[in-house]
Amino acid sequence: MSADTTLTVAELLRTVDQALTVELPGPVWVRGEITGLRRTSGGAVFLRLADPEADGQVLEVFARGRAIADIDRILQSSGLGALRPGIEVRVQGTIGIAHRQSLLRMSLLAVDPEFTVGRLALDRARILQQLEADGTLAANSELPLPLVPLRVGLVTSRGSAAHADFLDQLGRSGYRFAVRTAHTTVQGETAPQSLAAALARVGREPVDVLAVIRGGGARLDLAAFDSEIVGRAVAAAPVPVITGIGHEVDWTVADHAAAIPEKTPSAAGEWLVTRVGDYAGRIGTARKLIWEEARTSYRRARQRLDGAVEGLAGARAVLLRQHEMLDHRASDISTASRSLIATQQRLLGSLEDWFATVGVESTLGRGFALVTTAEGDRVVRSVDGAGPGDHLRIRFADGTVPVVVEES
Repeated sequence: MSADTTLTVAELLRTVDQALTVELPGPVWVRGEITGLRRTSGGAVFLRLADPEADGQVLEVFARGRAIADIDRILQSSGLGALRPGIEVRVQGTIGIAHRQSLLRMSLLAVDPEFTVGRLALDRARILQQLEADGTLAANSELPLPLVPLRVGLVTSRGSAAHADFLDQLGRSGYRFAVRTAHTTVQGETAPQSLAAALARVGREPVDVLAVIRGGGARLDLAAFDSEIVGRAVAAAPVPVITGIGHEVDWTVADHAAAIPEKTPSAAGEWLVTRVGDYAGRIGTARKLIWEEARTSYRRARQRLDGAVEGLAGARAVLLRQHEMLDHRASDISTASRSLIATQQRLLGSLEDWFATVGVESTLGRGFALVTTAEGDRVVRSVDGAGPGDHLRIRFADGTVPVVVEES
């Protein structure tokens, strides 16, 4: 073809198509990240394969009929699940020109599942390494676990089977769980951002723990939970996070960052029920021990009280005996006193009689006289008691005679 040859658009596209056939006569392998995936009602699949290392460069890819059915079957059997945006794949197909759109296009023939599994594992390892290097990975697991996690913040797809299983697990426990649910998409291109936003939103609520749950699925179904944004959102949660993402083999990044990773939504709910049940059990044991100790203390106090009552009864009996003795003593004292008084009265009577017999008046009446000084303040008992010129008084029964001593 000469340089002066003028081609129509159709001829140019046909020429390029032929050149591609010559240059790439058979299927080729291409790797890239899936974007803009779309499935039609007729079973066809259209997607773009972007080059992560060359921004903006994409390859249009399509598949239909038996080819896409075989690809879906192989991906399902490998545990990856269906093709979805955001994953890196290695695909095989033939290259040609889509004449109407004037685009380079691949007709998809096969997908290498091992490549995707490896890329997922490498991406997970890289993200975990980054989180561990900056100290983020262990942040949530270092938070203290609540003793009674009854206030639960739940991040899930509202109305899903996982949502129902989790709530059923809590409901059947009989404990009064209060669940605040933050709805989120759990797969697809927007899932990582949606999950992170839901975690941040419900994390601001007054909750004891956060639960992130999703039902079982293939590895690609769980890709959002392997994203860095979700891993960091879990690690940054203000309360411990429990994951139940429905996988059986590998932990996702979210599981590694969570304080309590469980395999399924039901297992996450069971962990909460067990935690609350353990505390309730300890409370029950403490209540029983307190009751038994109170009953023992009551019995001891009752025994001491009964002993005190018996002691008081004994003391009462002793007091009664003492009262009786005092009454007897009082009676004896009264009797003895009356007897003593009577005796003393008789003695006084005798003394009165005696004094009446030997007294001054009776003695003077018998003819005796009493000599005293003139003042009457001293009895003169002998001649030595008076001298010449002393004035004396002589008392007789019928009177007193003053005298003067002339000589002794």
